[in-house]
Amino acid sequence: MRNAVLDKLADDLAAAWPNPAQPVKLTRDMFPLDRAEAYDVQDQMHLLLGQGLAGWKVGATSQKMRELDGHDDVIPGRIFATRSYVGPKHDLLISDFPNARVETEFAFRLVEAPVMRRTPWTAAELVPMMTLHPAIEIIGNRYIVEDASKAENSLLTIADNGGGMAFVFGYEVKDWQGTDFQNHPISLSVSGADAAENFLGEMRCVPAEAVADLVNHLAARGYELAAGDFVSTGAATVPQPFVAGDNVIADFGSLGIIELQF
Repeated sequence: MRNAVLDKLADDLAAAWPNPAQPVKLTRDMFPLDRAEAYDVQDQMHLLLGQGLAGWKVGATSQKMRELDGHDDVIPGRIFATRSYVGPKHDLLISDFPNARVETEFAFRLVEAPVMRRTPWTAAELVPMMTLHPAIEIIGNRYIVEDASKAENSLLTIADNGGGMAFVFGYEVKDWQGTDFQNHPISLSVSGADAAENFLGEMRCVPAEAVADLVNHLAARGYELAAGDFVSTGAATVPQPFVAGDNVIADFGSLGIIELQF
C-alpha cells in the first residue's frame, strides 16, 4: 500500500516538472512518513525525469537553520544537468521558473572523486579535491499543501528534490582557502531593489564541512560522487522572488559576480 502511495507521489512530482506553473495539490495521505520514504520518492523522481546529473545540493547545513525551519538533518537534492548553467551571465526563460526564488550559495566542483570508504570524509581532506564557485540556486516547489507541519514540510522538501529547480555556477575562484565564509558579505538584488539579508555567523555553515556531511550522507545511501560533479552548500542569503523582466545580480565581492535576466 505504501509503495503505491510513494510511486504515485513520485509520478505526480515528475509530471509537474515540465510545467511548474501547475503544481500538484497534495493531501496528507500522500505525505512521506519518514526520511527513508522521502528519499525513495526523490530517487524515483530522478529516474523518471532522466534529466542527467551535474552534482548534488544540500540545504539546512547549519544547526541554527535546521532549528528555525524544523529539519532534523541536512536536506539533500540533485543538481540536474539540463538545468545547470556555468558562467557569470545568463538569459533564462521565466516560463521555466514561475513562482520561483533565487538564493546565493557557495558551491564547489570536485576535481577528484571521494571514493566510498569505511572512514567518514573530513572537510580538511576534501578541500584539496575541489574548486570554489559562487552560485545562484533557483528554488521552488512542484506541489501545494495546506496546514502541513514543519516536520511534514521537511519530508516533502526532500521528496521534491530539496526544492531545487536550477543552478547557475560562476567561474572558478582562485586562492579561496582563506575566505571567512560565515562572515563573507554577498549582495543579492532583484531589479535594483534593496539587497537581500545575508545569513551570517551561526546561520551559515562552513561550506567544506557541509560538503563532507553530504559526501558521507550519500555514501550511507550507496551513492558516490564523481570528479566533475558540482556540490552546493545551502543558502547564504534570504531567497528573493522574481518575475518576467527582472534582472538578478549576485555580487560575491572578491569571489565574483553572477547576473541573470528573466
